[in-house]
Amino acid sequence: MEKRVGARGYSVDLRERIVAAALKDPDHQRVAETFQVWVGTVELYLKKHAAGTLKTVKRPTGRRRTVQSEHEQVLLQLLEEDPDASLEEHARKLEAKTGLRISYRTVDRVFQRHGITYKKNAGRLRTK
Repeated sequence: MEKRVGARGYSVDLRERIVAAALKDPDHQRVAETFQVWVGTVELYLKKHAAGTLKTVKRPTGRRRTVQSEHEQVLLQLLEEDPDASLEEHARKLEAKTGLRISYRTVDRVFQRHGITYKKNAGRLRTK
């Protein structure tokens, strides 16, 4: 499955099928109705195909992540150094080390991306 292109863009596969159909059938209205898109979309994809830019995106869409890969590496290093620290403590340590201020929820999402589940040990340690 191809990724979607742009905020509301169609997949690269669909773009290629629209262009192939439009090259075979000069009636762009019929092609647009077949694929349930606007005629302008068909014409735009033909122009992009001719220019060789059908698969490119002008600029990245969506919001950029606050936590970059360097910050993730620092967080993982902090986790190795102190595995029993809370998510809030990890967030504060990251801010002290890099200056990036994030919430404990963001720390949890970073850990989830790396397949790390966070367990609270404080309660289990007290019962022993």
